[in-house]
Amino acid sequence: MKKNTRVMDIIIFGVCLFAVLLLREYRAEVGPNIQWGLGIPLALAALFFGVRAANPDIVRGERDD
Repeated sequence: MKKNTRVMDIIIFGVCLFAVLLLREYRAEVGPNIQWGLGIPLALAALFFGVRAANPDIVRGERDD
């Protein structure tokens, strides 16, 4: 896995988690349908990119590190 791909995975992971935390913080203003409709997909995307960034051995591609 290339280093810049790993860095982008970590950045996407952080942005997704930040968005989920914002949804949790402003849950009174955001309706429950929006909270669940955006929160679950963002959490799954964060999980995917977090696992992908933490385990570069299982991602196929060029070896650059």
